[in-house]
Amino acid sequence: MFLPLDECWSVTSRKKKNNDIILSLATIALKLQVLWIYLDAGSGKFMDPLGGWTYNADPLPALDTYARHTTAARYFYALLGPEGLRLLTPTVVYAELLSAPVALIGSFCGWSQVVNITAALICSLHIGIAFTLNNTVLLSLVACSVWAVFLPLNNLAECEDPPKPSKQASPAAKVVTRVLILSIIAGSCWFETLSEECNQSMKHIWSTLLHNRWNVFVGAEEYVTWEIAPGRLADDSIVDVWSRTEDVNWKLPGAGAPCTSTSRPGRWRSFPYLAELEGEDGEALWSYICRQWDRENDVVNNPGRALLRYNFFMLQADVLPNMGFSATRKRLIQSYDCRPTSAIEEPTGDQEGDASEADQGEDKEL
Repeated sequence: MFLPLDECWSVTSRKKKNNDIILSLATIALKLQVLWIYLDAGSGKFMDPLGGWTYNADPLPALDTYARHTTAARYFYALLGPEGLRLLTPTVVYAELLSAPVALIGSFCGWSQVVNITAALICSLHIGIAFTLNNTVLLSLVACSVWAVFLPLNNLAECEDPPKPSKQASPAAKVVTRVLILSIIAGSCWFETLSEECNQSMKHIWSTLLHNRWNVFVGAEEYVTWEIAPGRLADDSIVDVWSRTEDVNWKLPGAGAPCTSTSRPGRWRSFPYLAELEGEDGEALWSYICRQWDRENDVVNNPGRALLRYNFFMLQADVLPNMGFSATRKRLIQSYDCRPTSAIEEPTGDQEGDASEADQGEDKEL
């Protein structure tokens, strides 16, 4: 709200003759925020205790573990090979560490080519992430959009007159603006460096507002995770309630299929099935799957499609060299009875084991 959006980033900005650099406290703060996010992300990878983003990563470098879950990733893997990915892995770290400082220095000095090349390179990195990792398109596009703060860029030395805003704000408005911006800056610095409540976003709305970190790929991925929920219907058939399919498949999803994340996109990726909710919270969480299935399958007119009960499993497989994966392990998270008189049945401890062919008979116990 404090940015000069109408000067550079509006639909009608091209019609204006003024194309100078807009210098304000808000634009400086936004560029420093980008600087902080990239330095934090790069330093997190650089200081990874397991060294997953180094050339000598053991057993596998981070890119080798991430670039294998989409069709584009498999082509990328075949093109570079394990050794090429090992060489490219530390390059990502230095790209994140250096891109924002170089762009900030170039913006300050008026080096338009330096800024443009830096923005193009870092955006190509994010576009590559969008193609090679599942469920990262929106994240990558948002990451590319923040670089608009460095564009367009003209050399201040080429300007005959210093840039002037189209409208002059009143002194009181300037004071309020500076107080609010500086408050956000101070709050973010406190939250990210001194606060011990960085993980309290579910309890404090301000922690979500002040959280300026992009550390989703800090460590190498040691295993992949996905979920299934075999359920028994009123007609005695077995379906996968979670993926909404008629067949229950315990095998690792292939290229192009959801892997290392839930098979349901959007907000379902935040489904808190590991939160160990009990009582009313647990009932609301697990009963919603029953109600959703019945609603989508119109059980009023198709009573045989009514869901009676289901088991919710989390499946895992270790990442191995040369695009390999270990045998699948299963963990029973919840057994739930959808009948109206039921209550949540807590599993008797974590039921873990290999999801072998013999274990696939577990859905028959529903």
